[in-house]
Amino acid sequence: MMDAEMVVTGAIIDSWVEPAGSVSKDSRLVLQVAPQGRPKDLLIVEAEASLVPDRGWLEDLGENLCHGSPVAAVGRLTLRGFISAKSLHLVR
Repeated sequence: MMDAEMVVTGAIIDSWVEPAGSVSKDSRLVLQVAPQGRPKDLLIVEAEASLVPDRGWLEDLGENLCHGSPVAAVGRLTLRGFISAKSLHLVR
């Protein structure tokens, strides 16, 4: 299962950038996502900040200003149970 690629679609519930206070293309983005059809089964999606289409989006995600925004992530399940995204589609 961990080698299988998966697609997660849903709404952003929480978001932050690591390291804290650093919003750059080298940062790591963490999204807490309520999957479509299973909103109580929250998932954590981790992604390189370089996958975010523009700096404005990245800053908003780092400031946790995107609650409810739709997201689609394609990636693999990690040993920690998170989704390691190789692509993100974000909609305001």
